[in-house]
Amino acid sequence: MDMHASSASHASASKVALAWSSVKGLVQDHALLAVLELQRAGISLVKMLAAGIVITILVVSAWMGLVAAAVVWAVGAGASWGLALLVAALVNIAIAVGFALWAKSQVPDLLFAATLRQLRRDVPHSENEHAPNRTVA
Repeated sequence: MDMHASSASHASASKVALAWSSVKGLVQDHALLAVLELQRAGISLVKMLAAGIVITILVVSAWMGLVAAAVVWAVGAGASWGLALLVAALVNIAIAVGFALWAKSQVPDLLFAATLRQLRRDVPHSENEHAPNRTVA
């Protein structure tokens, strides 16, 4: 009986060791897969950023070409070079200010407003949180 219990215990221990080895191998495989995918994603991000920089340079060049064409057209229509360049500069500044105001209006979306509201709702604000809100005049 003692020999039977010892062999059953040994068989159980080897099954646990085998299971642990399998779990450990699975975790290592998943970790390796995650690292490889992260590396691939990083390379793709660098490629996308490089493409974005090239695209930005091309768009800026095209915009400068359009502004130069507008200035040349204005001079051809009788405007002085100084006035045509001043108008082009002011139009660029107005567009930049418009974009800056639009970008500023996007700031609240960066603050996770709904999450902050939820977190604030979960945290008690005062000792009498559930008491009616009464103001003294």
